[in-house]
Amino acid sequence: MLRAGAALAGGCAASLVPSSAFALAPQDVRREGIFDVKAFGAGGLRSQNATGACQAAIDACTAAGGGTVRVPPGEYSVSTIQLKDNVTLHVEAGTTIFLNQDNPQFPRGRRAMVFAENASNIGVTGRGTLDGLAQYEFVPMRGVDPEIAEEIAIARAAGVDMRRYYRVGVQAYMLILNDCRNVLLQDIAIVHSPLWSVRLNDCDRVHVRGVSIYSDLEKGVNADGIDIVSSRNVTISDSIIETADDAIVLKAIARDGQPARPTENVTVTNCVLTSSSTALMIGTETEADIRHVLFSNCVIRNSNKGFGINVQDGATVSDVIVSDLTIETSRRHWNWWGSAEMCKFVLKKRTPESRLGVIRDVSVDNVVAHPRGTSTITGHVERPLENIRLSNIDITMLAENAVDKRATDALRLEHVRGARIRDLSVRWAEEASEPKWQSAVVARRVSGFEIAGFTGRQGIRGGNHPALLLDECQDGAIRNARATDGCRRLVHVQGPATRDLTISGSEVPAGISAVSFESPDVKRAVRVGS
Repeated sequence: MLRAGAALAGGCAASLVPSSAFALAPQDVRREGIFDVKAFGAGGLRSQNATGACQAAIDACTAAGGGTVRVPPGEYSVSTIQLKDNVTLHVEAGTTIFLNQDNPQFPRGRRAMVFAENASNIGVTGRGTLDGLAQYEFVPMRGVDPEIAEEIAIARAAGVDMRRYYRVGVQAYMLILNDCRNVLLQDIAIVHSPLWSVRLNDCDRVHVRGVSIYSDLEKGVNADGIDIVSSRNVTISDSIIETADDAIVLKAIARDGQPARPTENVTVTNCVLTSSSTALMIGTETEADIRHVLFSNCVIRNSNKGFGINVQDGATVSDVIVSDLTIETSRRHWNWWGSAEMCKFVLKKRTPESRLGVIRDVSVDNVVAHPRGTSTITGHVERPLENIRLSNIDITMLAENAVDKRATDALRLEHVRGARIRDLSVRWAEEASEPKWQSAVVARRVSGFEIAGFTGRQGIRGGNHPALLLDECQDGAIRNARATDGCRRLVHVQGPATRDLTISGSEVPAGISAVSFESPDVKRAVRVGS
């Protein structure tokens, strides 16, 4: 694999010039490929509109064959500036570029501070800051979000204040890149975006390294971190993203009257993520396939959901690996999607007329999680999820830090074909428990499955729920499950459609039921061995 710098040598590598080059005399600037916005009229004062000066520097840079547009220390206000071929915008440390709040004019389809279209070898680098100055108001709920209708009902029944934050003021993205190639985003800080912070539409060969993105965790409605939309060959690494909405999310959306293109070949690694929605997300907009995705080596803290897949528009999400994560979740205000779970996979139709998509070939490995909500892996009654593998998963359920309680089980699977769960440990917080806590794992209408190496108990110490509940399951096996202290029943099997199950190698203390059955007919559908 080529190093990112080598892959971008055609243009973005110009951003890596030595810092001493930025001290050149004005007559040497163009010869060295450095275009200082102050030389084009920017004053470095927030009160002045620097849009024209910045754009003039970019235009001169691309006309000269490319180079670096330098934004030296100071404060600048801009509306939209457009990057062009072979230009790197270098925002130096000590520099803040603000989104212009004084009657900004955004060209059609370019509602962004930084915009590019059909550009190659472009970049935004430096240790400066892009600030969107997002604004919000706290008012009564407007309508009902169908995605969280059940959660809204729970909150209302619990007496929760049903006001929430909505966006006001200037509405813009911080970066929109359309149909761009060879892109480098490095070291820059992007804060307080009114809309998505970074939106990549139909881009190819994008490298994001060492960026910092922040939006208000309580107020930042729709202020995602990085949205990868119908793009390919994207790497994100070594970044810290703390956003109210999804921190990093993959989508596939039709644009400009053209069919949506797939999102594929995406890696996210070595990042620290916080989100009031989902830290690592695929969907909901899934108008084309999303495939060959790797989320690895990330720390997820103080998030409303660790990772998720939500397919609603008929596409296939496949070939996804999630590995080597530490996850700690925290419940958020009722309006955010998520219930402080480790993960949520769901296949549904956005409308009754929508095509039914597919989720298959997903592997989750080496995860240590401290969630407060029930993790769910849910297919559709007409199409189960396929080939979902979980291994080396350590879950410690924590009490919910909210009055509108939602959590029941630790992990729930429904409508899944070909599930493999190996070496799963489930523990429950001892110092505080929730009265709604039930089973460690619930498998309902799951077929062709294997659960091997489970360790744990039900949610309430000494409670009546089984640690593992199988309901209407077929052609599956539980092997080498071990009950921990406080367990009363290790496995319970129910449902008249149950058939062809094997349970063997169970390890339980004396006096504890290893396996129980709803009825004699169910018992006859299960082979129990030593």
